[in-house]
Amino acid sequence: MLVACSVSAQANEAVNVDQISGCLVLPVAAVDNHIKATFEVTLDKAGKVKSVAVISYEPHSEAAAEAARQLSRSVQRCWPPSAKTSPTRITVDLKEF
Repeated sequence: MLVACSVSAQANEAVNVDQISGCLVLPVAAVDNHIKATFEVTLDKAGKVKSVAVISYEPHSEAAAEAARQLSRSVQRCWPPSAKTSPTRITVDLKEF
């Protein structure tokens, strides 16, 4: 099943959100719950992803919380190596899908 999602980033430099959204593996729970989650990506000194923290998610449920944790791992795996701003906030929005 192919599901589209909206991905946006807040950073001082451009982050290739198309690269991220094209790579994301969306958990079934995220799609079923129409989750919207915001993550903060922190890089180490070498520019590699050090951590991806879940900042917020909607709806507020245990299923959405687990889906957000799964999405955070996908964001980490899909983070473009060209993005060097740290920290950067990124939002994945499935509310309209």
